[in-house]
Amino acid sequence: MILVLVDPLASPELVIYNLSDGNYYLPSLKSPDIVEEELRLLGFNAIIIEKLEDLEKLANCKVVIEFTFNADEVIRIREIAIRNNLIVYLVVLKDYYDEKTTNQLKYICNGIILVEAEKMGERFVYRFAIPKMIGGQSLSSYIRFKTERSVLEIDTSRDIV
Repeated sequence: MILVLVDPLASPELVIYNLSDGNYYLPSLKSPDIVEEELRLLGFNAIIIEKLEDLEKLANCKVVIEFTFNADEVIRIREIAIRNNLIVYLVVLKDYYDEKTTNQLKYICNGIILVEAEKMGERFVYRFAIPKMIGGQSLSSYIRFKTERSVLEIDTSRDIV
């Protein structure tokens, strides 16, 4: 299970919808109709599931969950994920929970992806990092990315020109 901690100003939908493309998506902050419309407009395709109990029916796939539950639910989701061989991306809005709860989520999850926006002068710079990835390669330095309609472009240079 991977915690995706997102800043709402960083256009996280492009990252999140990219993760869910061809897989499953459980919205809880936005209605399923809004998510389906955004997916369509951005050129992505995901199967919307409407409740946490639907995870029990899935196996061997990826699931993106907009997380608005409590930390105890994370343990339940993780158990289902392990039992059903699911890769679960748990999307949490930055500052949605208090620091204690966020730290619990960071500890419980196998990986952490941070998606942030930073104001530099007159524009925003978008960046991500992967500070924790058990069983995989972490990226401790931030990497900048650009977003356009349905394209996520990662900048591999140090400075965007």
